[in-house]
Amino acid sequence: MLRLRTLGGLSVYDGEAPRSGAGSQRKALALLALLAAAGPRGLTRDKLVAFLWPETPADRATHRLTQLIYSLRRDLEVEDLFLGSVGLRLNTRIITTDVAEFTTALEAGDFEGAAAAYGGPFLDGFFLSDAAEFDQWLEQERARLAQRHASAVESLARGAAARGDVVATVEWWRQLAESDPLNARMTIGYMEALSAAGDRAGALRFARSHQTLMRSEFDAEPDPAVLAVVERLRNPVPAPTGPAIAVLPFVNLTPERENEYFSDGMTEELTNALSQVPGLRVASRTSAFSFKGKDLDARQIADRLGVTALVEGSVRMIGNRIRLVAQLVNAVDGCHLWSATYDRTLADVFALQEELSRAIVATLPVPVTTIPRTLVWPPTRALDAYTLYLRGRYAALKRTVEGLSLGIEYFEQALEKDRSYALPHAGLAECWVLRGFQEFGDVNEAEAMPRAKAAALEALRLDPQLSPAHTWLGAVHMLYDWDWIAAEAEFRRAIQLEPENAYAHMWYAVFLGMMGRHDESLAQAHRAETLDPLALTVQLTVGRCYYFARRYPQALGYVEGILTAEPGHLLVTIWLARILCGMGSYAAALHAVETIPTEQSGPNLLVYAAYALAALGRGDEARTMCHDMGWNFDATRSSRTPPHLASVYALLGDTDTAYATLLQAVERRSSFMPFRLEAASDPIRRDPRVAELMARVGL
Repeated sequence: MLRLRTLGGLSVYDGEAPRSGAGSQRKALALLALLAAAGPRGLTRDKLVAFLWPETPADRATHRLTQLIYSLRRDLEVEDLFLGSVGLRLNTRIITTDVAEFTTALEAGDFEGAAAAYGGPFLDGFFLSDAAEFDQWLEQERARLAQRHASAVESLARGAAARGDVVATVEWWRQLAESDPLNARMTIGYMEALSAAGDRAGALRFARSHQTLMRSEFDAEPDPAVLAVVERLRNPVPAPTGPAIAVLPFVNLTPERENEYFSDGMTEELTNALSQVPGLRVASRTSAFSFKGKDLDARQIADRLGVTALVEGSVRMIGNRIRLVAQLVNAVDGCHLWSATYDRTLADVFALQEELSRAIVATLPVPVTTIPRTLVWPPTRALDAYTLYLRGRYAALKRTVEGLSLGIEYFEQALEKDRSYALPHAGLAECWVLRGFQEFGDVNEAEAMPRAKAAALEALRLDPQLSPAHTWLGAVHMLYDWDWIAAEAEFRRAIQLEPENAYAHMWYAVFLGMMGRHDESLAQAHRAETLDPLALTVQLTVGRCYYFARRYPQALGYVEGILTAEPGHLLVTIWLARILCGMGSYAAALHAVETIPTEQSGPNLLVYAAYALAALGRGDEARTMCHDMGWNFDATRSSRTPPHLASVYALLGDTDTAYATLLQAVERRSSFMPFRLEAASDPIRRDPRVAELMARVGL
């Protein structure tokens, strides 16, 4: 069987031996390369003539093409080397190509296979002196394939880093940096990988070689971002020396499992109280709760959270009696630093929280003069309202439709006991925003978002300093009001009031990405990641911010890292499919969709299956999927039609239906509309009517 090598050079082989005759002539090889790159689509004879003999009269050029085809068949001794008549394509049963294997691996999401198939730049060192059109095509194709290869290898590097495989991470970044030694981002990636592997000296050596190359090639200094990494490696910031602590979820020892809301609530309240102490670093509630129910020792947990001590405990509540057992553990050696048992009534819950917090702080090396006089302020005089609020919080944090619905019920019951209690109002705002957000909510925006806004405003009337209420009001302004100035003001105010509010940074990052301010967006996303490193929603937000910046390898690394820990997670799988579609890996996107059972998938996942089918030329299947999902424009069923469907119809050539989908989304103020900057929307953006629609949105 014949083999055409195009990556790293251009030649035809029969087994191990290169072929001579027409199989080694430049025009013949160029013809084979053109058809190899075209794949199963092939190229018309007119197109081939235009590439190979642009200055030759049409009849003579056509004759030369016929002669060239004849010579290849004769010298390669294969009559059916080509298929087709007007359009030509290579017969893959006769001749294989490395570029086809590379492309197929990418389409399947097999990035290791793609990296192995890529032997070097496309047609490296090859040119045709009398065919400017061919050379222009070759330059573009070489750059396109090099970029796809770099994206695949960067995905492998990010995935290895997410798995904690430092050796593989270094190797993949080394390949990237050596393939494009002048690229600042690849240089930084390799330096960071070496540093993470403990080879800071190697990272600095590579930086020096990069600097030398930049000076010799361009007489210029490296990118400032590279210099900033060099400075950080030369002068590392000392690790924080103050105490760092995490409050692990208290174990519920009450016979009734439903009372777990109280043990979780006590954990969260203690975390909040300890966070008030200057000089004491406290791991976030979400990161600490990621270890709930996991059998890990203290040192493993502390390493993951970056803390030096852990609070562990249990809560038993029977009637109005509470027994709380707590202990402080040294994360270095696992020894107990302090322990105590408290027997109290429910009426003493706030005093118990204050006493417990002060006992823990007294054990830590924190200056007494810096400790606030009061760590726990009773948020309500109605004890029933407080316990109902804890129930609502417990339900809402499940982040399911059922949990959010139950959370609303409990928050409303809490407000029946005390209308002046600000936290349940903020809880209502949170639940209604998430239920109205089309990414996973179940209620139409017009029903959910005004309720969320009213609840947030009432919470802020009662407590203007309540950071979460500002966060959720900003979300309403962003997702529903499309009031960008007001949204940014609320997010910034939330961060000002509570700089360590990871969710405020997270939503602000999403907003900035929507505005196209991607560097700022990623800075906020990474700040949220620093504050709450193990929270799934924060990790996903970092990935989505990279996605909207069209930095797909980084986005893919984050999403694959989450799926390693949470396989089969629906929302994360939706984002995996979106990212793969953005990368052009449509077959891999379809495979990702198929990992979720049909009864669990839903329209926000299946729309990317339809998009992938359309992009792969399987238009009939895409149309059938859209029809079967009931995506139409009648008033009874269209309220949850995903606006991303417009991209599917645009690919199918049905621009009127694509426009109608977006028009409907604007009219019902879809919470997805502001996110139309993604690559999947590029086909529909060419329609001038869409520009008018986006102007109505204010983007």
